[in-house]
Amino acid sequence: MNNNKLLDTHAFYNLSRYCFLNIEYNYSSVVEASGITLPQLRILWILKAFPGISVGEIATMGYWTCPTVTNILKILAKKHLVVKDETENKKLHKLHVTSEGERYIDINKQGKSNNFHLFDLLNLFNEDELDFIVNFYKDIIIKCGKDHIFEYVDRINSLSLKVDYTKFSVREAKMIKKLVFFYNTLRIFTLHMERDHSLLLRDLNLTYPQLRALWIIEAFPGINSRTLSSLAFWAPSTANLVVKNLYAKDLIFKEKSTVKNSLYLYINSKGEELLIEDFKLNSERLIIHDYLKEIEEKSLNKINNYLYAINKRLQNYMVEIYLEKTNEVIKNYHDKFK
Repeated sequence: MNNNKLLDTHAFYNLSRYCFLNIEYNYSSVVEASGITLPQLRILWILKAFPGISVGEIATMGYWTCPTVTNILKILAKKHLVVKDETENKKLHKLHVTSEGERYIDINKQGKSNNFHLFDLLNLFNEDELDFIVNFYKDIIIKCGKDHIFEYVDRINSLSLKVDYTKFSVREAKMIKKLVFFYNTLRIFTLHMERDHSLLLRDLNLTYPQLRALWIIEAFPGINSRTLSSLAFWAPSTANLVVKNLYAKDLIFKEKSTVKNSLYLYINSKGEELLIEDFKLNSERLIIHDYLKEIEEKSLNKINNYLYAINKRLQNYMVEIYLEKTNEVIKNYHDKFK
């Protein structure tokens, strides 16, 4: 793969990922204020849109594992938000949303007055531009084999489960439905790429969050764990655990910070060698390269420009700096090992 396509692909993935994380983080905060989590709300939507759906089908629809879905359903049942109807086969059961579950769906519908980041994108693009973005991700999701998500989004939109459209104009409602489609395909794409890379990292004894932290520390030497938490969209406890594990693996070193209970973080030579090793082994094994190999450079540049605009509107200002710094590293690695 030529160097320009490699860098464009790297940019596309990271611009997509940080756009998703920003919207997801904002949305999670809004939903958690109501007393449930965003994954719990998503399962309520799925059950409302597909009454009687099985645990396995929920897992497929929401891109979770079956044990994750089972655990979330236990919490929802304990809160009396879902109910199980026994069937003739006692090992099977049908799941339904209760009236209390319906109430949680209703109070979490996002309306015109809500601070929902997806609405911030409403006037950023004209319809043709938004259609280009939607179709770009739609094609990728089809290549991922995850096109079942399309029926889910259609039902979410037709039932108005996520958004209260009553105070939006007809045009605004039409654009928001496209943005909801974009957001859901963006989510599946990001999670799919993360799972793919996680599998490849096993041979390096590295987790995906640890790799992401190494790249951020490489791009922002001297960063503290609090800022790492913010840039990675992690809870502080998650960032501290990732840092602790990287330090235990002797991939980073620390210096005292002026911020209380915080340290300056730097990648060491062993950590840099591991980034090089991941680049050598995995950069072109990642399935994203297969999905984008037929895409013309002009189209890839176009989608990246739109994603830069989205990240800017969402105030993800660090993304551009992050890409500049990591592109320098990738260029050096690519020139050295090509």
